[in-house]
Amino acid sequence: MPTLPTRPAAAKKPALEPRRLGAVAVALLFCAVGCTEKLESLDLPDIRLPGIELPSAPDVPASAAPASAAPRAQGAAPQAKGAPRAAAQADQLECDELPSAEEERRANLPPLTALGKTARAEPWSPPPYQVLPGVTLPANIAAKVEQIDRGYARRTREHLVITSGTRDAHRQARAMFTKMRLGEDILQLYRNKAAAREIKKAYQANARKPPEQVVAAMEAVIQDQIDRGIYISAHLRRGAVDVRNRTMSPKQKRAFLESTAEVGGVLVIDESTPPHYHLQID
Repeated sequence: MPTLPTRPAAAKKPALEPRRLGAVAVALLFCAVGCTEKLESLDLPDIRLPGIELPSAPDVPASAAPASAAPRAQGAAPQAKGAPRAAAQADQLECDELPSAEEERRANLPPLTALGKTARAEPWSPPPYQVLPGVTLPANIAAKVEQIDRGYARRTREHLVITSGTRDAHRQARAMFTKMRLGEDILQLYRNKAAAREIKKAYQANARKPPEQVVAAMEAVIQDQIDRGIYISAHLRRGAVDVRNRTMSPKQKRAFLESTAEVGGVLVIDESTPPHYHLQID
């Protein structure tokens, strides 16, 4: 009696390793709570589950940095497909924070009366975005910030907080005087050591004089550096603006980057110490 042909047995699919199965479980949990930006760090197997789509690994160009390169700065917005990305160029511009009014008081500096030479155009009304005390923006820069804020508010129903703007040599000298009077070493704070040494030398040479005279000596050095094209701080360049982002959600950060791209002519640098967006506006 002839024997009937038998159907070959289907190859048995290998079971997922416990470690990768655990990664899938964590990925599903992240999807459930809407925290998809954390999925990039998981080693997800190539599987398909009914009704669930796990994000695939992003395309990496051939010229991308190796795996040993530094990770993305903490606080950076997750990158949506097609959304603009903040420039990772923090080493090109140095962004320092102004001391608070309390720190200036402890350094024995009198209150600052002149906050810059910018004249406000008339008629003038307060901008919708918030500007911290002591921060000044040239009129053309303020107009561009307002455009960015308008786009951000349209997307989020929130307004931006401007924590620092363009400074003159006097405001920078006050800031550095306060830092040194309170014990900070500016040679550790600034990458341009030669410029920092020139300013520190002026501080030390006039240390026994009243604070206003020390600041004036430092201001003269900083202004001379600016005239030579040397900027100890990015905020001495026209168009420098800092925007608070530590209170922004990932969605709001994405909305901010989209708003700056919409306006154009703005370089966005995601600074991490302390967290903020530094803008260089043309």
